[in-house]
Amino acid sequence: MPVTGIDLLPVLSYALVCIFTPGPNNITSSSLGMRVGYRRTLHFIGGVVTGFFCIMVTSGLLTELLVSAYDRIAIVLKIAGVAYLLWLVYTVLRPEHRAHANKEAGTRYRDGLLLQIVNPKVILFGLTMYATLLAPLAKSWLAVVVSAVLLAVLSFCSTSLWALLGAGIQRFIANPKVRFAYSIVLAGLLLYAAWSIIVS
Repeated sequence: MPVTGIDLLPVLSYALVCIFTPGPNNITSSSLGMRVGYRRTLHFIGGVVTGFFCIMVTSGLLTELLVSAYDRIAIVLKIAGVAYLLWLVYTVLRPEHRAHANKEAGTRYRDGLLLQIVNPKVILFGLTMYATLLAPLAKSWLAVVVSAVLLAVLSFCSTSLWALLGAGIQRFIANPKVRFAYSIVLAGLLLYAAWSIIVS
């Protein structure tokens, strides 16, 4: 696998910051973990990781094409991404008695998978990675697949960590006021992510 010309420290730094900081994947995983527990969130996380992997492979193999096309499709991605984030805010803040009737909503594999299609953070991450930091790997499909697997593993670790944080609150903090405060924080982070997409 060609690795000549790649400085691993910037790659790891950028990957860890982008993948582990609050974003649609992590915030949704945390919210689901709080609502249904970690085990029931695993289907969603599986969808996230699969979609993340597919976007990384696509970004690596089609970097030049995607970079040139991104300007044309950016507005569509932004509108879809903001709309989805606002829907997530609603699901995080909806009253407990209404959420209880459909407690499993959003926990399916396809929910995590489809989230990646409208997640500009993941798409821009992939394009930035393979257009700059991992550009030498784009010459080999095997190198792209291997690097995408490694990045997807980081995505799994990140979403799992956030889901476990939410599950920990579910398990150890029964106070509805604390749960509501945590939901407010998550909703605020989602709104900030939506605003970041709008102004980017």
